[in-house]
Amino acid sequence: MIYLGIGLCIIGIIPAVSLFTLIRILKSVNGQMDEIEKQPEENRQLKNPDTSHCMEELLRRINRIYQSRQQERIRLQRREEGIRKEIENISHDLRTPLTSILGYIELMEDEDISEKEKEEYLKIIKKRARGLKSLIDNFYDISRLEGKNYPVTMETVPVQSTIRETVLGFYREFEDKDIQVSVELEDTECFIAADKVQLNRILTNLIQNALKYCNKFFKIRQECKAGTCYIQFRNDQEGMKEEELNLIFGRFYTRDATRSRGSSGLGLTIIKLLAEKQKASVKAWLEEEVFVIELQFPVEDITSEKQQTEYPE
Repeated sequence: MIYLGIGLCIIGIIPAVSLFTLIRILKSVNGQMDEIEKQPEENRQLKNPDTSHCMEELLRRINRIYQSRQQERIRLQRREEGIRKEIENISHDLRTPLTSILGYIELMEDEDISEKEKEEYLKIIKKRARGLKSLIDNFYDISRLEGKNYPVTMETVPVQSTIRETVLGFYREFEDKDIQVSVELEDTECFIAADKVQLNRILTNLIQNALKYCNKFFKIRQECKAGTCYIQFRNDQEGMKEEELNLIFGRFYTRDATRSRGSSGLGLTIIKLLAEKQKASVKAWLEEEVFVIELQFPVEDITSEKQQTEYPE
């Protein structure tokens, strides 16, 4: 009877000890969870106060949930910071020309200024207003390009002749800046599937970007190989760093932190989105102090008969 009593006592004690241990573990875990909830930014994890394998696995799963929540919180914080920065940049880009326009309007209201001065001020106001309209158009285009409402009309486009026509339009501007221009195109005409209007816009934006930042030379090189048409834009670029290459196609990014050059930082973003709409791609890299942007379009395989019909000489 004595042994039976001892056995029953042991049987009763074991569950009680296990329950006490479980309560102690849960209190510890609950306390840790309270600390984590109070300071979620510290990215802390639950620690196992026991050696139990089952408890270890449970805490591991809870920690994965915490990690997922932390990553989502960081993502939302970065998004909010990005939105605030974009609003700041938009405000700056809109306020600058508007302030200038209002300033010249006030000058024109001065009764003492001459008609010649008024005409000069009016020219400046018109120039600022056109720049403001262009900026607003870019904002609108970005919103449409990132959605599904931007129309793209694909057709067969001759690459070399399109490049020549676009570059010739900037001849005077390159000459005024004393920039050496070089254009290397293949002799045999290459054709791609693209929206001709948007392709011209891409080429124009890239040339304008080069005009804004290069000081010595600008070079366009085109070649077709392995079913792909490569169009490279190369220009000197002082002080650019490799880490900037991951940022240049982002919205509102500009190397000029003060934005004093009048750049909205939308040009390369629009180029990238327009290229993707046409099943093309764009990338950039540095070769020492030479900045390179390359467009890649799939070559359009057309017969000579189609070529003569669609592009008569």
